Amino acid sequence: MKANWSLYTTLIGFFSVGLLIWVAEKRGGFTPRQVSLIAVLTTLCAAGRAVTGTGLLFLQPTMFLVEITGFVYGACVGFFVGAMTPLISNFFMGQGPWTPWQMLCWGMVGVSGAVLKALFPTAGNKTLTVICFLWGYLYGAFMDIWQWSVFMRPLTIKTYFLVWVAGFSFDSLRAIGNLLCCAILGHQTLKILEYFRKKIDVQYLEEL
Repeated sequence: MKANWSLYTTLIGFFSVGLLIWVAEKRGGFTPRQVSLIAVLTTLCAAGRAVTGTGLLFLQPTMFLVEITGFVYGACVGFFVGAMTPLISNFFMGQGPWTPWQMLCWGMVGVSGAVLKALFPTAGNKTLTVICFLWGYLYGAFMDIWQWSVFMRPLTIKTYFLVWVAGFSFDSLRAIGNLLCCAILGHQTLKILEYFRKKIDVQYLEEL
């Protein structure tokens, strides 16, 4: 009996993203302000992806926002915003067995922002722009694993390479779109999110 790789890869994506969301929620200890912030940023990202994804294909001005969110607010917030972006936007773009894998990819974009902050605390928009550009290709390579395991036979390095080559032009469009959006909008977005982070971190002492 042949293995049902389509089912297996979908289940792997589903349980992986579910486990990571559970871990992020437990470790995050989100305050009501943070929950509101996550909701707003997720809405912006999902709306931007849904609107531009239909007409502009892979030129979506949203992945850079997920990256900067993780850079400013940490891995848990970055992962939540990233993972929820494709889940919500796919109600307009099309849900399918690929959704959990997209959630994983976008969530990792947010986490990578937090990792960059931990390794290089003084990193600026130029560094974020480079990372966003690279994610254009990394996202495609990761999603190619799902497509390869579901549609290609036999499952070999050669057939995966063929899938990757077939999608290279689309990955390049995504990478260029990420680069342009982050280069043009990243600096101001970083300042705005830093401002709101400081506002959220303010604590008011009760009168003695």
